[in-house]
Amino acid sequence: MTRQSPRKYHYRMKTYSTLVLSPRDHQGFYKAAGDFALEDLDKRASEHVKKDRVNIIYPFYQYGTYPRYAPAETQYYIPGSSIKGALTRIGAEEGKPSLTIDDIRVKNEDIQLYHLQKVQNLSEEDAPTEIDEFFPNVAVEVLRANSEYAGELFYDASRSEYKPEHYFREADQATRTKLKQLIQKIKEIWEQEIKGEDRFILNELRNNVQAILDEPKADNSNSYLLILGGYKGLMLSVISGRDGYKSAIYLDKMNRLPHGLVQVTLERSSE
Repeated sequence: MTRQSPRKYHYRMKTYSTLVLSPRDHQGFYKAAGDFALEDLDKRASEHVKKDRVNIIYPFYQYGTYPRYAPAETQYYIPGSSIKGALTRIGAEEGKPSLTIDDIRVKNEDIQLYHLQKVQNLSEEDAPTEIDEFFPNVAVEVLRANSEYAGELFYDASRSEYKPEHYFREADQATRTKLKQLIQKIKEIWEQEIKGEDRFILNELRNNVQAILDEPKADNSNSYLLILGGYKGLMLSVISGRDGYKSAIYLDKMNRLPHGLVQVTLERSSE
C-alpha cells in the first residue's frame, strides 16, 4: 500500500494579548555582567517599564546565541512546539506524532520589553489584594498584542483517526473552560479588600475575557481560541473542576487580559 504524504495546512495566528515565550533554560542578559546598558532598552521597552530598575532581561525564543542584548539583530521565533503544547491530545501521543507544526519567524519590531504583573496577596488575610510587578528588576521580552502571523502544519492521516480540526476544537473548548475559571476566581477576589485602582483593572480583565468568550462563532468556523506560553497560573493551565483552589494570576496590564491569548485559524492547503 502506498503511504500518503502528510497533508499541509496553513494557519493564521492573531495575539489578543502579549505572548510570553521564554525557553525553560533561558539564559538571561545581566546588566552587572555588561550584557546590556540602559540605552539598549530605549527601543524595546514598553511605556510602563522602569528602565533604570532593570537588571535582568529574559529573552523571547531566538535562534542562536548572542553575547549581548541586541534585539535589532536577534532572530526571534514562535516554536511550533508551543502550539502543539496547547493541543493536549497531541502532546500525549507516543512515537512519531500525527501533527507537526513549523516554527514561525517573528519580526523584531513586534518584540517589546515588559514587567510581568501579578495579582499579589491573594493568600494574605491582613494585606489588601493588589496588582504589582513580579520581580521588578526583571524585564521580559514578549510578543505584542494584536500581532498577526502565518505558519504551516503537516498532518499524517495514517497516524490518527482525527483531523487537525478536532484537536484544535478540543483545545478551544479547554481554553474557554479555563477562562471561565479565571472569571470565577476574579468574582471570588471581588469579595476581598482590593487596593485602589486595582479593583477597576480586575473588573476590566473580567469584562474583556467575557467579551471574547461571547464573540459569536459559526458552527463551521475554523478559528480557535488558545492560550500559549508561560505565566498563565494554575487556573489557565489545567481544568480544575472545583472552586476555591489557589492559583497565581498574571495579567497583561496594558490590554487587561491574561498573557498568551491567541486566535488560530486553520486553512487546508490545496497543495
